[in-house]
Amino acid sequence: MWKNFVKVTIRNLRRNKSFNLINISGLAIGLASSIFIILYIVNEVRYDRFHEQGPQMYRLYLDGKIAGQEIVGAWNSPAFGPTFSDEVPEIVKYCRFDIGGNDLMWSDPESRHMEDNVLFADSSFFEVFSFQLLEGDPATCLTEPNSILLTPESASRYFPSGDPMGKSVYINNDDNIYTVTGIVREAPENSHIYYDFVLSYCTLNSSRNTSFFNNNMFTYFVLNENADPNVVEEKINASLIEHIRPLLPQFLGMTIEEFEATGDRYGLKLQHLYDIHLTPGIEAPNDHVYRPVGNKSYLYIFGVIAFFILVIASINFMNLSTARSLSRAKEVSLRKVVGSGRKELIRQFLSESVVLSAISMLVALLLVVLLLPRFNRITDLSLDLGDLFKWYMFPAFVILTVFIGLLSGLYPSTVLASFRPIQALKGKATTSNGTGRLRAILVVLQFTISVVIVIGTLVIFWQFRYMVNKDVGFTKENMIVMDRVWPLGNDKLVTFKNELLKHNSIEAVSNSTAYLGAPNNNNGYKIKEKDDTESFLFTTYWTDYDFMDTYQLNLATPESRFLSKEYGSDSTACLINEAAVRKFMIEDPLNTTILWPTDEQGGFLELRVIGVMEDVHYNSVKSEIAPMIMFLKRNDWNWTGFLNIRTKPGEQHAQLALEHMEKTWNEFTENEPFQYIFLDEFYDNFYAEEKRTGIITFIFSILSIFIASLGLFGMTLYNTQKRTREIGIRKVMGASEQNILVMVARNVLLSLALSIVIAWPLAWFMTQDWLNGFPYNIGFQPMLFIIAAGLAMVIALVTVTLTALKSARTDPAMALHYE
Repeated sequence: MWKNFVKVTIRNLRRNKSFNLINISGLAIGLASSIFIILYIVNEVRYDRFHEQGPQMYRLYLDGKIAGQEIVGAWNSPAFGPTFSDEVPEIVKYCRFDIGGNDLMWSDPESRHMEDNVLFADSSFFEVFSFQLLEGDPATCLTEPNSILLTPESASRYFPSGDPMGKSVYINNDDNIYTVTGIVREAPENSHIYYDFVLSYCTLNSSRNTSFFNNNMFTYFVLNENADPNVVEEKINASLIEHIRPLLPQFLGMTIEEFEATGDRYGLKLQHLYDIHLTPGIEAPNDHVYRPVGNKSYLYIFGVIAFFILVIASINFMNLSTARSLSRAKEVSLRKVVGSGRKELIRQFLSESVVLSAISMLVALLLVVLLLPRFNRITDLSLDLGDLFKWYMFPAFVILTVFIGLLSGLYPSTVLASFRPIQALKGKATTSNGTGRLRAILVVLQFTISVVIVIGTLVIFWQFRYMVNKDVGFTKENMIVMDRVWPLGNDKLVTFKNELLKHNSIEAVSNSTAYLGAPNNNNGYKIKEKDDTESFLFTTYWTDYDFMDTYQLNLATPESRFLSKEYGSDSTACLINEAAVRKFMIEDPLNTTILWPTDEQGGFLELRVIGVMEDVHYNSVKSEIAPMIMFLKRNDWNWTGFLNIRTKPGEQHAQLALEHMEKTWNEFTENEPFQYIFLDEFYDNFYAEEKRTGIITFIFSILSIFIASLGLFGMTLYNTQKRTREIGIRKVMGASEQNILVMVARNVLLSLALSIVIAWPLAWFMTQDWLNGFPYNIGFQPMLFIIAAGLAMVIALVTVTLTALKSARTDPAMALHYE
């Protein structure tokens, strides 16, 4: 019996080449698209799963609220690790991290390199994490100060010949010498942290800081197997409160009870290791050492897209198979006459369906193998082809193949097995009206899904475009930031700045502790005119007198002004932004005094507000603008910060400015690398995840439309062949090509119109839910819905027209001779 099934299946494949080619192509493209998405989802969810102690590993993060502003970040105090490890018995081990970067390294003075991916780690690094040490002792390689581990690639760069173990690496200056104590394998691609160098954390003086308010590094814990993380959290916070209780009046001027009575909080939480990569709400650096954070919601989006594409491809199969059922009516009837039962017939046609599904799966896998490198380049991903051949993928593909084959073939098989032999042998076999209605419903479902996907793609693209092009409140174009100026020291900084201004292509230069786009300080302040128990959180910029002109900032009120050398009292003056006025309900800003906690003047330095600035997006547009304060950077600080340089518009001026900057830098420093960034490019990097999501959804929306059009092509081809004699008679009676095309396209257009009516509210609900995650978004854009509908309509019309045109141009005599 099965041998006969195979013969009939092969014969049917040969006999109906065009329809089977359409079926296999549509299903293969759908399966390949889904496999790409599955690989992406697998790549995202498997982050950090390679650590042996992963199920018990947690990262500590700060969860607080000060002055009504939420603070959620992975930064910790160096005191947290040892303190909580001693006081909370469920904590088995801890490891602390700090991040280096912009470090000049060399072993040979003639070959120096700038390095960014520098990780400082506790000696427990290899006890907590499952990174592989290739050479050295994992128990001792990081115990001594000034110890350094190299990766094989960095070892070959600094020690191209010979064993690096025990040799010296110089960092930033000749007196800062590190000894190579090991070779560590690079972190896997699916690790949320990575490194080129691992240095002993005990080298840093900050590692011995005991302040509970100095949050500038990262802490990881390993809990015992039976520990309840919620209970551990409670114990950590109880310990935290006891340690900060005597310190809080000094820092905020109130007790912990008074602080919490205002609705504010200061606490710590545990984040499971496996959740780190897909939880974007917890702030952490993403430029060095930490890989960019993903977004779990995007996995759901792509998972739904993968499912919908499979649905569209399966609908193609069902529609074409059901439509072609009439051509096999005599075959079915003869089988019934010679004794085949209904169940045998269904098994026959289901087996054919599964064979087609298997062929489609093989073609899909071949497409994935061939296209994955290009897909990675286009989407800036690093999906691994090896994941395709993991042991668990084979049964998954088999199950998917059988499931799709059975799902796609079940209804067509039932229809084929239901023909009455006598009617079929007389050539009068027909499918029921219900079958025709089902095909129409499936076509509507196909295009509904396609229109929803296209609308989603357009919304994602428009939101990305909006964020990139949104007015951030200052001119970020023609801005260059020098982010490594500490070799100048404060003594040379002003002179260097003046030298830069001598060049004709440079319009303005300013020095500040942070630049717009990269805030690095959040401080708690008091407002003199408000209740003593209230605390107010400001993002803080210490600047010079030229900062506002350099960034071309705007003042919000006519009475406001910026810091000026003409006013000696401006050393204790400040500016705040409109967000601070709004959020803190400051009624008379220019008669307000901000109190900065310091050891001077009885614990607070009074800063008189001299201006209110218009709001600027000093961070990503994905974040809401928060209160900001700006005041004068003191010359005696050992904190050089950054240089902000505005050039004249035009690429030529930017190039001339850079040449002058580098030449001047080399004159002021010795063998120090010249480093800079373009601020507009830096801002664009904020939206890499949205850009990638837009590209991926664009690719799959095109494929979904193509698959749906492929099915529509097959259906139209079949219907025109079925109506060949009718078309011939109509032409004899005087019908034009246009009349024939309208007749064929009428039902398609009605189905598509219904699809659009259903798709619009679904797409609105889904896109608005996604957009609500952005504080600044495009809102509802009716034009995008119209564009998507028009695009689907045009594609459908072109598909139908091209298919039906051949029949419309056929000689009526040939058409009437048909059948």
